[in-house]
Amino acid sequence: MVRTVSTSETRLLRDPRPRPRARRPCQAPPPTAAAAAEALGFRTMGAEDLPWVQAWTAQLGLPGPRTTRVRSFILTEEGRRVGYLAARATAFNTGQGREPVMWICAAYLIPSHRGRGLLPRFCEKLSAAHYGSGTAVARVAADNATMHRFMARGGWRKIRATQRFTDYALALTRPFRARAGG
Repeated sequence: MVRTVSTSETRLLRDPRPRPRARRPCQAPPPTAAAAAEALGFRTMGAEDLPWVQAWTAQLGLPGPRTTRVRSFILTEEGRRVGYLAARATAFNTGQGREPVMWICAAYLIPSHRGRGLLPRFCEKLSAAHYGSGTAVARVAADNATMHRFMARGGWRKIRATQRFTDYALALTRPFRARAGG
């Protein structure tokens, strides 16, 4: 039985009973910036995280953590692993002589979470909890243009550059604060 007859331009006959519309599932409103920040967290790396970290460091071309001097953290969003950050306290020549610094050995975010400004927000939380003042130092591969832009926007000072890497330092008089846009 045909309920509607139509041509390409005009509808000639219409069924008096309209078809029910398909119901759309309710969608949750997008999270606010404050809610998104609350969903971010970190925890000290445990034995259950080792396979993840080994896979991530292999993607970076770095050796896995082998010393107890390195403090390793798992970065989480809503309780799921989304990255890894490792740092160790050491002495480093920052251009003003050797001084104690927090050396960031590795930082990794899974590809689906890159480009969202998460790394500075994770660093802000870690700095508030573990390293409120002093100097943070990081070495960035020469071909990592994204990280070089991040360092420039974040106020990191270039200490030394070679063909393979660039060393950056950031003096902290208080815990690190993520800046808008980097």
